[in-house]
Amino acid sequence: MTPSERRVARTLLETYPTAGLESLPQLAEGAGVTGPTVLRFVRKIGFEGYPDFQRSLRREVQARTEGLPSLYRTKGGIQADEVLRLSHEAFTTALDATLASSSLDRDLSDVVAVLCDPKRHLWFVGGRFSQLVASYLWLQMRFLRPGCALVGEAPERRRLDGLEIERRDVLCLFDYRRYQQDTVAVGAAAADRGAVVVVFTDPWLSPAVEHARHVLISHADSSSPFDSLLGAFALTEVIAAKAVVELGEAGRARVAEGDAFGDGFHEAVVAAPKVGGEGATV
Repeated sequence: MTPSERRVARTLLETYPTAGLESLPQLAEGAGVTGPTVLRFVRKIGFEGYPDFQRSLRREVQARTEGLPSLYRTKGGIQADEVLRLSHEAFTTALDATLASSSLDRDLSDVVAVLCDPKRHLWFVGGRFSQLVASYLWLQMRFLRPGCALVGEAPERRRLDGLEIERRDVLCLFDYRRYQQDTVAVGAAAADRGAVVVVFTDPWLSPAVEHARHVLISHADSSSPFDSLLGAFALTEVIAAKAVVELGEAGRARVAEGDAFGDGFHEAVVAAPKVGGEGATV
């Protein structure tokens, strides 16, 4: 893009999506460019013209704020015998869209590099449903390296855990529509403290991306009113696989050590006297 077209992009991103809902002359004035420059910009990013760009933006704004009652009206009427077929189609679409991005391999490599840096402490946080995905990646990385922590779900725990995040730490933040403010707040606090924030979100983008150094998008296509987290879980699986390669012998040794410790722990539990039983200490 030309320097003037980049000014349009920066103006849009500074107050996204509000700036794009203004008239073309207003956006041009805000960016300090001419109207034809704005038109060249929207055509370069794939739209036929400014009205086409605004229609797409309005659909995006509606999708970002769409809640379960609205999704029930649009997706709650399918027949029982269609659920399996439509789910298969939706999940295939979501996985293809999530994993087929031309930049994903590079983005994942950058993320895995910071996750495997032994000098960095790792934190994981999610929302109502996405805490499950955060917990899953936390468990995977704990097997491969030390220094991993899960931010608590309770508000007080989140505040206290947020105070523990330090400069050079890494926060993996999972947030999907409708976005959860206390999750976003953890990301903002971590970024303010100098941590690297990696945001996992949907195509409509959590507000947490404002604080992110890296953003990984997964698609949420589903046959039900509930957005699917299949794409998000798939990303964690790919990250774990790449981390195994990145960590090499250090990861293998960590897994072997954990496995040996687990065997010894199991034997100690089995051998422990039962309370009140023969040989038990009261």
